[in-house]
Amino acid sequence: MPGPISQVQTADGQYWNPDIETASPDRLRAIQEEKLRHMVRHCYDNSRFYRRKFDDAGLKPEDIQTIEDLPRLPVTTKEELRESQAREPMWGDILAVPVEQCVTVHFTSATTGLPVAMLDTWDDWHNGFVESYARGIYAMGVRPNDMILPAFAYGPYIGFWSAHIAMERIGCLVMPGGGASTEQRINYIRTYPITVLCCTPSYALFLAEQAEKMGVNLREEANIRLTFHTGEPGGAIPSVKTKIQEVFGCKTYDLPGLTEIAAWGFECEPQPGGDHIHDDYVLSEVLDLETGKPAEPGQPGELILTSLYRHAMPLLRYRTKDVVKIASTPCPCGRTFRRFDGGVIGRLDDMKKIRGVVVYPSKIEECVRTFNEVAEYQVLFHRKEGLDEITVRLEPVPGADPEFARKLQEQLRLAVGIRCGVELLPPDSLPRWDHKARRFKDERTEVPF
Repeated sequence: MPGPISQVQTADGQYWNPDIETASPDRLRAIQEEKLRHMVRHCYDNSRFYRRKFDDAGLKPEDIQTIEDLPRLPVTTKEELRESQAREPMWGDILAVPVEQCVTVHFTSATTGLPVAMLDTWDDWHNGFVESYARGIYAMGVRPNDMILPAFAYGPYIGFWSAHIAMERIGCLVMPGGGASTEQRINYIRTYPITVLCCTPSYALFLAEQAEKMGVNLREEANIRLTFHTGEPGGAIPSVKTKIQEVFGCKTYDLPGLTEIAAWGFECEPQPGGDHIHDDYVLSEVLDLETGKPAEPGQPGELILTSLYRHAMPLLRYRTKDVVKIASTPCPCGRTFRRFDGGVIGRLDDMKKIRGVVVYPSKIEECVRTFNEVAEYQVLFHRKEGLDEITVRLEPVPGADPEFARKLQEQLRLAVGIRCGVELLPPDSLPRWDHKARRFKDERTEVPF
């Protein structure tokens, strides 16, 4: 039977769940290992997908007792999930409960392939995904007296629904923005006492651009005190955060997550530069990009996550393809959860190799967004006369001095490490996005990776 849902707050209001958020490292480890043993047994007994992986590796559930045992398990990839669901439509052989026990279905965004369908039980959804989301945005400073506009086109994607329910759980007044036009959303912000905006970072910048065209000064006419962003890495890019904060006159926060795992992280109110991870909901590993061994603090590595709460479609050692760096210093907010410096600093899916130089699109975006003259941009990876090239297409704001393009080109060369071409385009010639932006196009037919 579904368990009770209750609104949890503390006397000082700093933590959503202080007993967990400030737990000692030893207690957090004990919680993780107890949940890990339970989840491993559940996967082996109820998921044919994982029974096969265990058998192929010559492992039994009792072989995985501690965090140190975890690397004995093989990793799980999104490609395996797609293959499972293609082999056994609709849900694949990973499903570990009867489908009749599931209450929601959501899809991955299919940025790099066919979408994966993810099912959740009532407990998975309400006491797992939604609860972790509520904890994350509460840590940013969202409170019951806030009125929130989630500016998303509500659809099959998980983040918007979990955000909405999490806001209600905190006690906020929520005005759903799904189905509204950009102009309507701007008018909502001007007309109603909306204090928090939730959307992708790309869409926040587009809202600002369209408001300016309407003659609306959001900094003066709106009451937004806080924005938080998910669906893209831009919420963790300093220049993007700065631009959003300047336009709205507010603080801006990052909330990373995966449909397959959870809203796994959050930026706390002090903003020391990075994201916490929900250590009691997910077990995290950071593996060196070259050796695959555990990365040291401050060293970039791929984030591997094991779900500790999701029973319908549990995932063990899931390759996120997100690149992170473990922080080595405690956070001033007092939370003892693991923290990643700079949040998600790149994705292996997005990483490009241009003439021997590894390029992360997030580095290009960080550079481009430092220029207020840029309304929108697009990056092409292409080949010219046998050589790999990068061309950054820029759509300037009205009245921008074209001379800025030369300065940007030089800054890109220093930041990225190779020369990037810069091309100026007419106004309104590039697409805008209210979900995951797709600004990077690789036109090469054969690429190193």
